[in-house]
Amino acid sequence: MRWLKLFIVGCTATIVQADMVRVAFGSCADADQPDHPIWGALYEAQSDAFLMIGDNVYADSPSFRSNPSQKGLETEYAKLEAAASFRRLRDVVPIYATWDDHDYGLNDGGTEFPLKDVSQKVFFDFWRVPLDRPERQTPGIYAERWLEKVGMRVQVLLLDTRYFRSALNVDAPDGRCPVRNYGINLDAEATILGRAQWQWLEERLREPADVHIIASSIQVISNEHCWERWGTFPRERTRLFHTIASSGARNVFIVSGDRHLGEISKLPETGDFGLDFPLYDVTSSPLSARSGFGKGEVNGYRVGHDNVRVPNFGVIEINPTNRQAFLSLRDRAGETLVHTSVFLR
Repeated sequence: MRWLKLFIVGCTATIVQADMVRVAFGSCADADQPDHPIWGALYEAQSDAFLMIGDNVYADSPSFRSNPSQKGLETEYAKLEAAASFRRLRDVVPIYATWDDHDYGLNDGGTEFPLKDVSQKVFFDFWRVPLDRPERQTPGIYAERWLEKVGMRVQVLLLDTRYFRSALNVDAPDGRCPVRNYGINLDAEATILGRAQWQWLEERLREPADVHIIASSIQVISNEHCWERWGTFPRERTRLFHTIASSGARNVFIVSGDRHLGEISKLPETGDFGLDFPLYDVTSSPLSARSGFGKGEVNGYRVGHDNVRVPNFGVIEINPTNRQAFLSLRDRAGETLVHTSVFLR
């Protein structure tokens, strides 16, 4: 045993051993801050995998928007590659990635992006996805990864919320949403994942696993803000909850990014969506991009009273001995900002 960590949850103290599965995750990395201390904190976290869940680079710069090209995308990825702190982390920790709008190449973009296939190739090449991987053979970048350690089998499902996504409904700004106001799209044909990805997700969730982690670049549970979220496509959001419930999967956790704030959201065990267990969505953003947003934002599903408005990363730690999962957000020094624990089923 290399060390012990003490987690305080409510009024109880739990000793967590190092012999556990540890999955870190985050989003929104500013390549112009290559030496941001968050990378050092991630290195020290000694996770078994790091999930980069979108806006891993900001490719949709003004120059790119005026002249979008493969070279423009590659230029932004090259900045991340040049960061010694990122390379040091990548050398010791497997990194599994999906994209959000800015590394996809179009702000808040979806299936309408004309360079989506070019962007897909650049993404796969940068993240060193082997040519024979299943995701290389199909449109989109959705993928499955597995972690096996200390007798635990952990499935990671990386969703693609961009390549297939239908157009957003944009409402006029108002007093509640003065900057951006994305409305509800009730079109029966509107989609986030697309038909093939939905079929893939339904099949993969039936795979036996001790823990399932679903990575979505945008928030799933939080549904009261004005920005992108699964709730702008309520049929898709409901379908996701029903898909999880009907799959028979237990111990499902969602991780998300995008928002330039962090929080843990909990969908209670209410039966409204067929779920017979509480579902958590841990949002981590940003890693090193601009922070400070979201003060006073309402989220009725939030665990705790406030969100996190400083650079942060998330960690899911799975303890096979007492069958608990510890969900946390940590700052640039590796200090815990918000956390909760869940007993595995």
